[in-house]
Amino acid sequence: MDVSPGAPHVSRRSVVLAAAGTGLVATLGGQPDEVTIWALDLLTGRVTGHRPDLLRPVLTLPAGTALAKLLRAHGPAVLDERVRYSTDDLVGSTPVCAWHVQTGMTVAGLGDAALRRGDATATNLLVVRAGGAAAVTGFCRALGDRRTRVDRRAPDSCSAQPWDPRDTTTTRALALGYGAVLLGDVLEPAARLRFAALLPSDRLRGGWTLTHAVASGRYGTAALVGVARRERRQVLVAATSRAGQPAQDGSQAAVSRVVEALLRGLDQTW
Repeated sequence: MDVSPGAPHVSRRSVVLAAAGTGLVATLGGQPDEVTIWALDLLTGRVTGHRPDLLRPVLTLPAGTALAKLLRAHGPAVLDERVRYSTDDLVGSTPVCAWHVQTGMTVAGLGDAALRRGDATATNLLVVRAGGAAAVTGFCRALGDRRTRVDRRAPDSCSAQPWDPRDTTTTRALALGYGAVLLGDVLEPAARLRFAALLPSDRLRGGWTLTHAVASGRYGTAALVGVARRERRQVLVAATSRAGQPAQDGSQAAVSRVVEALLRGLDQTW
C-alpha cells in the first residue's frame, strides 16, 4: 500500500550549488562531492539538490521510521508502552538506555533517546519493536522511499564504509520518507504531533526553525532530515556530509551548517 503524501507537482529543478553558490562549500570547508542534499519548498513546489540519489549511510535514522510505523499501527497510545531490556541489549554509544536497565523505558523515551541523543540501543529496541529490519525497510517502501534499506543493528549500521550498500539511503529518499510522516497523512493528526514533538527543533539564522532528526557515524559521516519553517514557508530537506578517516566520527554540527547554507542560498534565489 502506498501511503506517500500528496506532494505538490514539481515542475522546476536546479542544482544546489547554483542555489547556494560557493557559500555551501565555504561553510563545509571541504569538497562539494562530500555533500548530498535534496530540498523541496512546499510553498512554491521548487526542488533543489546536489547528488540527491547517491547512496549514503542511514546511520541511526531508521529509529524515526520504526517509531512512525508503530504510531501508524497502534496510535499515540503506543508511546506509553514500556519496553524492558537487559545489559545484554546494550551496545556502544548508549548515553541514555544504559541508565534505565532496571526500569526499562517507554517507547516515547526510546524515541527521544534515539532521535535527540543518537542512542544506538534505543534505535535497536525501536526497530525490533517495529518488527525488525526487514519490516522497517518495507515500511520505507510504503512511504514512497525506494532506496533506504535497514540491514544491521547499531552501531554496525553506523560503520559507514563507502563501498558497503547495507544500511544506506539517499537524501531524496530520506526526505520523502520522513516528509510523508511529518507532512503527509501517514499518521493521524494526534500521532503526527506526538512524533514531531520527539524531534529536536533548532532556531537557525534567517529566522528558520528546523524540526529534524540527525545522526552521525564513522568516516566523518553525518545525516540530517527534517522540515525548516518560517512564516508560511516550509522546506522539506535532507542532507549528508562526509569527511575524514574511518575512525573519525561525523559532525552533526557540520551537516546542520550545510542546511543553514542551503536555506541562505534559497533565500537569495527563490
